[in-house]
Amino acid sequence: PFLEGSDLVKEFRKDFEDNGLSYIEYYEVVPNPRNTSIDKGAELCVKEKCDVVVVIGGGSAIDTAKAIGLVAVHGGNCWEYTERQNEEVKRPTTPGLPLIVSPTTAGTGSEATCCSVINNPSLKRKCTIINPVLYPKVSIIDPVLMKTVPASMTALTGLDTFAHAFEAYISKNANQGSEMMSLTSIQLFAESIRDAVKDGNNMEARSKIAVACALAGAAMCHSGVVLPHALGQPLSAFTDAPHGGTLAACIPQVIEWTIPYAQDRFAKVAEIMDPKGVEGMDEAQKAAYLPTIMHELYKDLGVDVSFGKYGLKEDDIESFVDLCYTAFKQDIDGHPKPVTRDDVVSLVKKCM
Repeated sequence: PFLEGSDLVKEFRKDFEDNGLSYIEYYEVVPNPRNTSIDKGAELCVKEKCDVVVVIGGGSAIDTAKAIGLVAVHGGNCWEYTERQNEEVKRPTTPGLPLIVSPTTAGTGSEATCCSVINNPSLKRKCTIINPVLYPKVSIIDPVLMKTVPASMTALTGLDTFAHAFEAYISKNANQGSEMMSLTSIQLFAESIRDAVKDGNNMEARSKIAVACALAGAAMCHSGVVLPHALGQPLSAFTDAPHGGTLAACIPQVIEWTIPYAQDRFAKVAEIMDPKGVEGMDEAQKAAYLPTIMHELYKDLGVDVSFGKYGLKEDDIESFVDLCYTAFKQDIDGHPKPVTRDDVVSLVKKCM
């Protein structure tokens, strides 16, 4: 909605009109995309006989557009396409409307993924469409569009980028391709996140974060994400908290709990994130130091988050864990350390 009436939109309108293209504008995008606004957008697409969906915005806008394009072609409602354990799920094998994407934030990596995350407030559930037909036809990544993003949002979306790269790297399903993209993404993130938050007009930093974001999204689609996402996503369903913040609120705790199952990978990430800080340490010491590196980074970025601060109540924990297993069991299964329900309950309590 913040783009409505902006100079950027005026440029798009003029370009469409100069080239004889008719268009419909749709602004009903919110953080943690709602199933209701997606279905409304799909109905509009059908009514107006749209051929293409063009999206300018953050991850929520892109996820909304992906689902709109899918439902406009295949019918029904968007919730029917989300992955839910032991429930019927629609999985089309042909694409929806072709999608042209230009992200205005560097966080979700949705411009490079086959996923669309959807919030259903009436059910207090958040689930994901995961389907190769969701990949955008074209992604135009221009960091100039990101320079006005506030520092606080730059920090949280940046941590979302880190989470995607980091989780894809430590996943049991990682492969050589995803590892290469993950490590490059983490390197770019480490080099630039503080500068991007400190000065939004630093285009070198913005560019590095933008590339890191797309690489992390691509890596995530190769190998998936793991336990932090299984914990962070339900928090948005219960409290409408921002996705990057929900991940930041649990990553250090998950790392501590997971050692030594991914010790070599944690050590590698620690080397990238703080090469001077880990000088002289052996592999085990580097891995054990990674949570401290993350906490220090949060301080530098002004990030102070927890599940409790976002509004999760102790009474919600059991139903919260139910959602972890209903909607995000694939993330739990990909984690390098075996996870039990009791483990998840304990971790949620540590994150409060």
